Amino acid sequence: MPPNDGRNLFDDAAEIFRRVDVAAANQEGTLLDKGGKAKNCSNPDICFTFRTPTSYVKHLQDCGIDFMSIANNHINDFGPAGTYSTQLTLKNAGIAYAGLREQCPTAVIVRNGKRIGFAAFGHSRGTSNINNLDDVCDIVRQLSEECDIVVVSFHGGAEGAKHSRVPMQTEQAFGERRGNVAEFAHAAIDAGADIVYGHGPHVNRAIELYNDRLIMYSLGNFCTPYKMNISGISGYAPIIEVRVDDKGAFEDGVIHPFIQQKGVGPRKDTSGVVIRNLRRLSSEDFPASPLIITDDGEIKRR
Repeated sequence: MPPNDGRNLFDDAAEIFRRVDVAAANQEGTLLDKGGKAKNCSNPDICFTFRTPTSYVKHLQDCGIDFMSIANNHINDFGPAGTYSTQLTLKNAGIAYAGLREQCPTAVIVRNGKRIGFAAFGHSRGTSNINNLDDVCDIVRQLSEECDIVVVSFHGGAEGAKHSRVPMQTEQAFGERRGNVAEFAHAAIDAGADIVYGHGPHVNRAIELYNDRLIMYSLGNFCTPYKMNISGISGYAPIIEVRVDDKGAFEDGVIHPFIQQKGVGPRKDTSGVVIRNLRRLSSEDFPASPLIITDDGEIKRR
């Protein structure tokens, strides 16, 4: 476990989370102290089972996290006990969550008189499925009818440093169908989403402006202090701050660049490499997108 029982993991990032209206992320794995049965692994060399002490939810509270997606391929790592404990722990901490199709497909946060709706999608058992676009659109459309702003999270795409590009086709990983992420994101926006953010590839991917709505195809891993590869681009851990108008249309944004440090957590990147990487990926994958990313990380319209 990290030093000081993890209290310093978000030291460099907390100011951002606390300052914005709503801070959203992804809880990769379970919040569970005991019980449950770890999943069976056919190949232990490529298998992970993630369990975080429930006490660590205090760190999410303290740094200002408001919403957590739980639609990912590790929410089932400890079976029903793990999913139940994760939901209960987040609920008791006052952190909204969504992503399990039959239990919590959506969540709503009221802030400054605005109803902000959240939906989360994945490709694993029990999650709202990224591959079922009819269902995706139904969930998002209903949420948009009830809310002023709609934010969609998704865990999709192939994994690893070789998969930092958006391929514009259905992706596979470890024998699983992990969605056509561009088709998914566009469909979600067409159905009423205003901001879409992803995290499935565990590395950064491009940013696109589609119909005046911002899509972040993958923000990578943010806080994996041990046992995960954080070398090179696998350690790039940006926070992206987005400002929208009253209708949800993109106005501007900024990339806050971080790089993970082993056993420490995300720390500010002063080299500029994180911003340059996101700018390169965005210009290569979506050259027609009307976005400019400056050297300082500002995201603007052309």
